[in-house]
Amino acid sequence: MKIEQNLNRRNKQAIKIERIYRVLLSIPYVERSIRKISKEAETDYHWTYKNMKELEEKGIIQGTKLIDPKSLFKIWSERPVTTLFREYHIPNPKSFIENIELDYALTTYHAENQIGNYLIPRIMDVYIHENDINEWHEKLIDQGYAGKGNVRILLADEHVFWDRISEGPLNTVSIQQLIVDLLREGGLCVEAAEILMERYYGKE
Repeated sequence: MKIEQNLNRRNKQAIKIERIYRVLLSIPYVERSIRKISKEAETDYHWTYKNMKELEEKGIIQGTKLIDPKSLFKIWSERPVTTLFREYHIPNPKSFIENIELDYALTTYHAENQIGNYLIPRIMDVYIHENDINEWHEKLIDQGYAGKGNVRILLADEHVFWDRISEGPLNTVSIQQLIVDLLREGGLCVEAAEILMERYYGKE
């Protein structure tokens, strides 16, 4: 079955800004060149410089060094986001994802449960590559049903896979991406995000 791809495309400038945030939060409290940051963010040098100057004016960075990670997370999490593509319900989603042969990166509940072990992994949020949409759909409906359920398929800028973690049984997004996604989810996820912020960003 072919899925009609009528996606709500995000503004290219907004995507570039989030790439810069993701790179800055990868190594806080460390001075790096703008050229290196722009290369890792895959953004234009002058665009990177402009946006970093704005962060410096807000006291979030000093030069190119991130000095206030929590404020940057707040700014990032308050930006509008449209990533949900489709929902499914399948039995034992963890076993399903462990045996999948397609590339992915988990976020929110299951990712936090593996990294922080604070939340019950009740929903599986999965970032996938847009080119793999049809294969994911076929595998998911083979195991269960399309519609509101325990698996949410997310589509985003490919840079969301940058700095991801593949050290545990499940592949997850980076710590910084996980934290911002938890903040956006709300509820108990905010508590989980704050615990991770304190663990990974609490001390210089």
